[in-house]
Amino acid sequence: MQIVKSIEFGVFSPEQVRKMSTVKVTVPDTYDEDSYPISGGLADQHLGIIDPGLKCKTCGGRIKSCSGHFGHIELVRPVVHVGFAKNIYQLLRATCRKCGKTLNDESTIERVKKTSDCPHCGEKQKTIKFVKPTFFYEEDRKLLPNETRERLERISDGDLKQLGVAIRPEWNVLTVLLVPPVTVRPSITLETGERSEDDLTHKLVDILRINQRLGENIDAGAPQLIIEDLWELLQYHVTTYFDNETAGIPPARHRSGRQLKTLFQRLKGKEGRFRYNLSGKRVNFSARTVISPDPTLGINELGIPQSIADELTVPESVTSWNLEEMKQLIRERAESINYIIRPDGKRKKLTALNMEEVLNELAPSYIVERKLHNGDTVIFNRQPSLHRVSMLCHSAKILPGKTLRFNCAVCKPYNADFDGDEMNIHIPQNEEAQSEAEILMKVQDNIMSPRSAEALIAPTLDHLSGLFILTQDNLMLGRKEACELLLQAGLNTDFNEKTVSGRDIFALLLPKELSVEIKNRAGHVVKISKGKFSGGHVDDRVVEKIISETVKTVGSDQARDFIDMSTRVSNYFITHFGLTLSLEDYRMSEEGRQQIRTLYKNGKKNVRTLTEKYKAGKLERKPGKTIKESFEEEIMGIVESIRDDCNEVVLKHVKKNAFDFKGETKYLNPAIVMAKSKARGALINIVQMCGVVGQQAIRGKRMHSGFQRRVTSHFKRGDISDEARGFVSSAYTHGLTPFEYFFHAAGGRDSVVDKGVNPAKTGYMQRRLINAMQDLYVAGDLSVRDAEGSLIQPKYGDDGHDPTCNDLINPGEPVGVIAAQSIGEPGTQMTLRTFHYAGVLSLAQLGFTRLVEIVDARKTPKNPVMEVALKPAYAKNYNKVKQIAASIEEIKLNKIAKVTEDFDKRVIRIAFDYDLLKEYKLGTEDLLAKIKTVAACKKTTAGCTIKPQVDTLKNIRKITNKLKDISLRGIPGITRAIIIEREDKQYYIATEGTNLEGVFRVPEVDPHDTTTNDITEISHVLGIEAARNAIIAELMKVLDAQGIDVDIRHVMLIADAMTYKGSLKSVGRHGLAGEKASVLARAAFEETAKHLTHACVHGESDELRGVAENIIIGQTIPCGTGKVELEMDVE
Repeated sequence: MQIVKSIEFGVFSPEQVRKMSTVKVTVPDTYDEDSYPISGGLADQHLGIIDPGLKCKTCGGRIKSCSGHFGHIELVRPVVHVGFAKNIYQLLRATCRKCGKTLNDESTIERVKKTSDCPHCGEKQKTIKFVKPTFFYEEDRKLLPNETRERLERISDGDLKQLGVAIRPEWNVLTVLLVPPVTVRPSITLETGERSEDDLTHKLVDILRINQRLGENIDAGAPQLIIEDLWELLQYHVTTYFDNETAGIPPARHRSGRQLKTLFQRLKGKEGRFRYNLSGKRVNFSARTVISPDPTLGINELGIPQSIADELTVPESVTSWNLEEMKQLIRERAESINYIIRPDGKRKKLTALNMEEVLNELAPSYIVERKLHNGDTVIFNRQPSLHRVSMLCHSAKILPGKTLRFNCAVCKPYNADFDGDEMNIHIPQNEEAQSEAEILMKVQDNIMSPRSAEALIAPTLDHLSGLFILTQDNLMLGRKEACELLLQAGLNTDFNEKTVSGRDIFALLLPKELSVEIKNRAGHVVKISKGKFSGGHVDDRVVEKIISETVKTVGSDQARDFIDMSTRVSNYFITHFGLTLSLEDYRMSEEGRQQIRTLYKNGKKNVRTLTEKYKAGKLERKPGKTIKESFEEEIMGIVESIRDDCNEVVLKHVKKNAFDFKGETKYLNPAIVMAKSKARGALINIVQMCGVVGQQAIRGKRMHSGFQRRVTSHFKRGDISDEARGFVSSAYTHGLTPFEYFFHAAGGRDSVVDKGVNPAKTGYMQRRLINAMQDLYVAGDLSVRDAEGSLIQPKYGDDGHDPTCNDLINPGEPVGVIAAQSIGEPGTQMTLRTFHYAGVLSLAQLGFTRLVEIVDARKTPKNPVMEVALKPAYAKNYNKVKQIAASIEEIKLNKIAKVTEDFDKRVIRIAFDYDLLKEYKLGTEDLLAKIKTVAACKKTTAGCTIKPQVDTLKNIRKITNKLKDISLRGIPGITRAIIIEREDKQYYIATEGTNLEGVFRVPEVDPHDTTTNDITEISHVLGIEAARNAIIAELMKVLDAQGIDVDIRHVMLIADAMTYKGSLKSVGRHGLAGEKASVLARAAFEETAKHLTHACVHGESDELRGVAENIIIGQTIPCGTGKVELEMDVE
């Protein structure tokens, strides 16, 4: 097979176009009355054929063998190619209007533009104006395309080389237009028998018609005005033929009003050629249907319906070694073979009639296409494929029925559930693909999550409830029950004792070599030593730790065996032990209900006391907050504590069922069993069912008073009590009152909106991340490099270690994509809401928005904050810290004075707040001096007045804004400084707004521990290494706040990719993804037409070293297996 090494970009000259062309197109029509292609028309048979009966007049091929040929249109007058108009404009400005030489010897286009006289011929240069999309003006005179072309022809090849242009620029002013083959723009026949033409053909018809009219008018000697109008119309049609979304001109439309889809539109966007047909394709040998659970299957197995197995085939190559075996297969199981493929590619269906003929014919190099058998390799996938383990390799098991079935333990990597989800299977079609799938993608080898290095495949739901009960203290089983249980795991074990404890049974499922200590969620230590089990009960934490330790220390085979055995044993046990959940299980005792009522009453009392305090103006203001914000925060604290206090009551008083634990009666509540084992749900759900539903929040705050100072008309105006602002005191089992129901619906709507907005935003972020990172791989020396071989990390993750196993990372591993997926995939679970630091409440965002802000390297964060550390001598002295905070905070005039405009008298009045002046220790004379720097003022008792000399309203407004912005004291940019006490009794200052350089100049500040969340500022002040560390710290802070576990190696790699060039780069089109060396990779990401035209002008060459470009070409990608090159010693 031939391998494409590189692709060069350029522009065809008119001569090359004519040479390529097979026919000159002159007729603006396609078919005659008999539906036969018109000669010289846009469907001429020289251009290829789309009708089954015809032959191509160029190559003689029929519809299947002829891929089409180009034609051309000779344009009567030249027109500008819209894709290159900006480049033409730059060249016109950079070269002399008379001699065509560059206007400066030290040529860069930017410097050349400003020169007024030509240094070569002395010609005075005139200003060139570019009116989009394709018109040029020299001062006020319009340059016609032929004049533009003449000027471009004068530029020498040497000067073009100097300006970095690799093509003749006059070729961008078109004199001949290439006509694409008919196969690219096929027409369809409608039911009425009429033909419907493609959008491109419609556009070409327009071009031909106007071109003809223009030629006729020129020949007839028509006035220049008419000729120029027609010429402009020709320019319009050629422009919209290339790009029908050009700004500044109306798009070309169909008769029906639909906008035509022309050349550039075919390439760009999600539905364009690059993303829809080249970067990803539809495939054969795949199937899709609904999924359902099957606990009898192992984690490696996949139940496939018989109907799918009959349809999908696996190719078996016939060789001299297996010829007889294949003949025997045909004789004995002819029904399991669909086709025989001959060496010439012709297919033959196997039937009872032609069996003997096929047997005689069969020889090496034939291929037998057989139906799917048990044990065949299949690839299983669920969309959206957000991370590597969304696609895994299973072993086929043919089953009756119509759904794809697999073990519930494998749901998590696919994020699958059984409420109607559909999934896809793919059948690898050659030995290389099959072996690669089996070695790299097998379920048991992907138990560990590449994101967090924790067990991703583990017993879940009922399995956990079963193991939780099975490993309770004193759970004893009879000898017969114990043996039956172990038979489920395939263990043929007998016991001497009459009764066996559940923990002993669980111990037999454990790998014999495993030794580990684990703390379960109840806080008990579970000890496992060489297969012996002691300590507390099993829950999700214990099971996951057992699996991850087994994978890392014993091996994935034993981890698979443990999962398979424990799920089967647990299923069998829970089926016979019984665990049923009903409404009865959410009944509370009367005593419990009474306790909850008391808790609510006390909480309500606290709310009332706080409200009275607030109304009386006695509430203390929290640092950095308004009185109202402080009040709301305290109320939220009280109402949330009501629900938390209910937890203990519910656990104690909810109805429990009696279970016989061999002579000892134990009481269990199924809902609590599920919550404690983490099988399903949490204690909060149980509390809401039978205790209190609690506070309904919108965007993390209580319900806002909307219409006329109240939330709904059930309450008095101005009511700020708990029940008037969304506290639901009822439980689900008792029903909600009408207004509680309303609040609950509003709270529900809030989270629905969140879920609707989230996937689109996170999806786009992941796409940007992957495009920026996809070329990063681990080299042979364990360094991380990009497609060009640039060094990103000297050693992967600083230690060259693979987090999913106790081993070094494999050379060739595409760590960039894995890192991008590890940040992008949990983004979908992330709320768009902002989380907050404790202490610096409402200052720093810690939600998805902040994540996007970091990877996009935004110049200024939405909520800039600093943590200012102080030197040890000052950090414990509160009064000194208060003094420093006051000196840091910037005080502007509008903070201590009211600036008002009196438009009638044309004056500005400033009224000082003397209490605040006293608090901030500011003198009125200093203040007036600062005001005078903006405008002359006259002192009054309240403050001062200003009468501007130019008293237009606009000027008064301008002066007012300047006055409000006068900085009186403090560090510019720091709008608020809040003192916060650490656990070690030391103080630090949290600020809203950031100015690192300014704060560092304060002598009491400790610059080593002072931080800001503005990464761009860190880069400017402290350098790129500090910015890299800040990216890591800030990303980890966001992920930790959301409770998302990501291995720090992934975060480090993203930070290194953003900073390795020495400056801060974003991951989007203006950063890493847009600056790639590969033209195809850039074009496939965003701004397709821009990147392609730029590559043509500069004669770029794509060396196809990265991932995206090789996928587009259809070659093996250069990472993993594709990175390895074998050399054969022929001798």
